[in-house]
Amino acid sequence: MSKKGSEYDYFKNGVDSTEESTDWTDKRWIRCNEATKRYGVSRPTVIKWAINANSFHKIDETILIDYKGVDRYIESFRVPGGVY
Repeated sequence: MSKKGSEYDYFKNGVDSTEESTDWTDKRWIRCNEATKRYGVSRPTVIKWAINANSFHKIDETILIDYKGVDRYIESFRVPGGVY
């Protein structure tokens, strides 16, 4: 019989290997503070972009942003050839 650890054992040893990563590629929804760090712009600008991209969701006092939608919105302004 194999010895199986408790589901709460990861509290004893720090981070469990099965715990979800907080890498940008693994999360679909990010909070507004994370988005301001990701895009390097102010909070009102991030909120405006998220609303324009239809990626803004407010649940009670929590603001969640679908960063993939905002990325597509920002990419839509790319100048062909990269010449400004």
